Amino acid sequence: MSRKVIYTKSRGETVASLARPVNIAKLHVILGESKWSVVIEGNTKALRTFLTVDQAINFAKDIAAKKTGEVVIHEENGLIKDRISFNR
Repeated sequence: MSRKVIYTKSRGETVASLARPVNIAKLHVILGESKWSVVIEGNTKALRTFLTVDQAINFAKDIAAKKTGEVVIHEENGLIKDRISFNR
């Protein structure tokens, strides 16, 4: 015997929210020529530059916390030092 599934507005909203693609922003904190830059993955231009790495990390965290995102912190030599993930 098959069960009949009744469509409801709340069930439709739940299914629709699960079907939406998750927009994950990856923000990289990297050292430029003389300043620390915050760059969105896939872009070549910095969103913003800072004198200190801490300022750049705080800026990137603020953006990533507003949506599902990840902050990738690089060392001065370019290697990944740390990753911080945010879920909404």
